[in-house]
Amino acid sequence: MSTEDTCSFINDQVVQRDLQKKADDSSAKLMVGETSAYVEVMHEFNAILGEAAENTKDSKLATSLNAAAGQNKEMADLLAEADGTNMMEISQKVAELDTAEASEATEYLNTACPDMDSFS
Repeated sequence: MSTEDTCSFINDQVVQRDLQKKADDSSAKLMVGETSAYVEVMHEFNAILGEAAENTKDSKLATSLNAAAGQNKEMADLLAEADGTNMMEISQKVAELDTAEASEATEYLNTACPDMDSFS
């Protein structure tokens, strides 16, 4: 897939799988420590990113997609550990994932697909 087709594929998959609604519905639960529904959305989005990375002809975009999926996986793993009582600690750990190195790894994704939804 071309860069444009890759971005369209991601956005189309998000729409077809109704991920934005699922994320919105699970956000309220996330705030009170119920993370499982949001973690599922993140895993589903990561699968889309992985499929897009495998099929794009833009190697720089593939690298950026894989980096984004890796970061999302780390965040999903942290959220999965949450039990409702340690949300402040989890929030702090999630914030620590947002490093300059992580931003640099996904910077091209933001440039290539500026209208892409994110679930992290």
